[in-house]
Amino acid sequence: MKVPLTELQERVINLQDSLQKKGIEGALLVQRADTLYYTGTAQNVHIYIPKQGKPIVLAYRDFDRAQQESAWEVIPLKGISKIPNYIQEAGLPLPGILGLELDVLPVNQFERYRKTFPEVLFVDVSTEVRLQRAVKSEWELARLEKSAQIHALVLEYAKEVLHQGMTEVELEGLVEGKARALGHGGYVRMRGFDSELHFCVITSGARAAVPSCFDGPVTGQGVSIAHPNGATMAQIQTNEPIIVDMVTVVHGYQIDQTRIMSLGPLSEELTKAYEVARQIEEKIRAALIPGRVAGEIYEEILTWVRENTPYEKNFMGYGTSQVRFVGHGVGLELDELPTISKGSKEVLKPGMVLAIEPKFVFPGIGVVGIEDTVVIEAEMGARYLSVSPRELTVL
Repeated sequence: MKVPLTELQERVINLQDSLQKKGIEGALLVQRADTLYYTGTAQNVHIYIPKQGKPIVLAYRDFDRAQQESAWEVIPLKGISKIPNYIQEAGLPLPGILGLELDVLPVNQFERYRKTFPEVLFVDVSTEVRLQRAVKSEWELARLEKSAQIHALVLEYAKEVLHQGMTEVELEGLVEGKARALGHGGYVRMRGFDSELHFCVITSGARAAVPSCFDGPVTGQGVSIAHPNGATMAQIQTNEPIIVDMVTVVHGYQIDQTRIMSLGPLSEELTKAYEVARQIEEKIRAALIPGRVAGEIYEEILTWVRENTPYEKNFMGYGTSQVRFVGHGVGLELDELPTISKGSKEVLKPGMVLAIEPKFVFPGIGVVGIEDTVVIEAEMGARYLSVSPRELTVL
């Protein structure tokens, strides 16, 4: 399915408006999620977006696929040193101030651009790009809603195949196979440096409470020191919480969602904590109102947990492994803006899509919590895109 030309045109125009306001004469984008967003293809391309006029899409590999997939005209890229020639051949002036994605661009690549544009002042446009991508169009929301539908079907399948004695890895493998059969794209794209994550984290019991390098409240122990996140080879037992934290992807757009399952009832304490997590999730959802500052919502939630629950030390991790957020943007990447996090200054806007994930970590026991993807709409708070039931699943 091609991204419609009208959709791409609107995205380019919006970025050009930001460039003009910042006094930036053009942006040269190369990071995969960004080029996919503005070109409609995930091939190896550069896109040069002038402050006004048509963008230039330059494809290195594979040119034929990029030409077929993008609604823009695509030009073969013969080398980075030739990019100024392509700009001039399009009848555009060479920029004096050029925006790059300096948050993710490797230094070696940056040095190549500096040799190619020796007279240019380079500035970072990653924030402008990311803030624009944070607000989803109706076309994007439709992809997210389809992803949520697949997610719900995969969860129902997980309930069917889950049984005592199977390993976490076995359940994860079956769930991933079902997701792919239903149309899950497979890639979980992230922007953060050195961020690695499988499509899901399925972990259970005390292993779920083991912290890791990944910046999240629940990461799982993983199968080895070299792969320290996600499922283990351990068997799933009765009466322990099972974390099913999955990302499903349709046309690149990701739904992030967590549910808790168990074989037999959980303890009264864990069951109570799960219900508190559901209550917090609803408080976050209702607080996601256009015009609000993200960091203020974070502080409100932490205050409520401290004043109304006995779980402050267990909220979003434990000890030094507690994370400082309760929600994060999702879309083409899993770590998009805005973040409902400590000190965040981002102002919420209609169309922003976030995963909100209140979770409680009990070392040596397990983890309970919930996560859903929502879209900010109006004064009533965000709307759930996730469609799966939110009750604790006891089998």
